[in-house]
Amino acid sequence: MQESLWYQKLEKTAIEQNDLLYKNDFKFFQVDTFLKIAQKIDRFSGECAVCKESKQVSEELAENLFEYLKGDLKSRKAFEKKVNAMHDHIRKAHKIYPPSYFTSFYSLLGVILGMLAGALAAYLSIPGFLKQSLLFGFVIGLVIGRISGRIKDKKQAGEGLVL
Repeated sequence: MQESLWYQKLEKTAIEQNDLLYKNDFKFFQVDTFLKIAQKIDRFSGECAVCKESKQVSEELAENLFEYLKGDLKSRKAFEKKVNAMHDHIRKAHKIYPPSYFTSFYSLLGVILGMLAGALAAYLSIPGFLKQSLLFGFVIGLVIGRISGRIKDKKQAGEGLVL
């Protein structure tokens, strides 16, 4: 996807501000995630009023990145709070999720449901095999959850709905 001039300018400003930071701070403070969020906000800003407002917030964050991240704890929390608010919006309103989100979520759900099913099966049939039933339910639930989650993640990636 071709990036807009607004995003290119924002990215350039953020990288210039980032050059004032230590090398590892780019990853530690998740500036790359901020840029991905800004890219998605730019994509939806034409039809979403909240995204349009978030573009202004993104510009302010990029221009003052060094002050936010090298300031006191209060300024870093303000940066994180603004980025998290934008992330929550694109996740809830536009269904944009992080990579492997559904794989993790469905794996957890599969493990819980599989263990419950294993416990129920052991209780109803042979109570002496509770450990084996729980282990079997855990494994089956995990496998089914991971497969289902990967299918959903691939579908999201195909539609361009991955952060």
